[in-house]
Amino acid sequence: MNINSDFIEGLKKDSYEYYFEEYEKEATYFDKIAEEKKSDAAYEKGTVLTGPGTLDEKTYGEDYNAVGLAEAFTWYVKMREYGNLLPIEGSTLEDVKRKAGDLIKEWASRWAEAARNTKETLVADMFNYGGYNAGRDATFDQSISGGVLTDPSGDGVYTGTAASPMSFITLSGDNWTDPNGDTYYNGLSLNPTPDNFKTAWELISRTNAKTESGAVAVIKPNVLLCANSTDALLWKQILESDKMAGGTLNDKNVLKDLVSNGIVANPFLNSAFSSANAWALMKAKKSVRIYHRVEPEFDFFEDKKSNTFYGRIRMRIGANVINVKYTVGSNFPTS
Repeated sequence: MNINSDFIEGLKKDSYEYYFEEYEKEATYFDKIAEEKKSDAAYEKGTVLTGPGTLDEKTYGEDYNAVGLAEAFTWYVKMREYGNLLPIEGSTLEDVKRKAGDLIKEWASRWAEAARNTKETLVADMFNYGGYNAGRDATFDQSISGGVLTDPSGDGVYTGTAASPMSFITLSGDNWTDPNGDTYYNGLSLNPTPDNFKTAWELISRTNAKTESGAVAVIKPNVLLCANSTDALLWKQILESDKMAGGTLNDKNVLKDLVSNGIVANPFLNSAFSSANAWALMKAKKSVRIYHRVEPEFDFFEDKKSNTFYGRIRMRIGANVINVKYTVGSNFPTS
């Protein structure tokens, strides 16, 4: 087999074209939930600082009050590398070289689906395993081997605000503590009903709506996240009907259109999440962040020793929870 450089460069060019053509055919879910950022490093780090909740009134003739900054918590996001090799035996390629364009188009189509699914799963797993009492290493531990990064939060999220790292979604009794001493939780055990939605709304938009220094914050939830199950239809009935769901007095539905970004019925939320009737009310793009380090790139090369031709895709992305206060979850699986 003799694969010339022009042929390989042509395959690369075609792959990118076919990839983006296929990638954009399907709607995505992760970008409705997570904030997207670019990265140019092996990991990203963020530290939330607390300062004055409000400004102090200055007494005439006196100095201004001095209020320093303190660290509330630190989060990390490591850049994970993903990829695949797709081999084809050399003699087979020789026989079908004139149809290589069709072959690459098929490869690129599958790669587009795989890359999209990888991003979706990385973000969805923050919710699939976000209520686990013992955390989940594969999802939340952002450590990088070789002494590059040790994530103090381990299998959980955050550092510095609790005696030990905790899960993304915590139930009452397993509370977070802010630097000013305020405690809060963001987990409930309530099924989809209008009244239970109101409970979650109160928790996220009022009870937990405080800065790390204790001042009032404005949190307006705008997304209802659930699995693409019958729960999604129930939530549409609760949040989109003109009349109050289950009511007998023909009452106007005050919940209609309250969630301005709508219901995200995510097929990447797993069967455990779905069977638990789990759901989350959240402010989109505030609790979870995804970083794009290397967008999918393609390469093709020949291994003469095995007479095999390879196509390769690689991608580097990372994601983590950066602030739990912007999400209230209910019925999340705990193990």
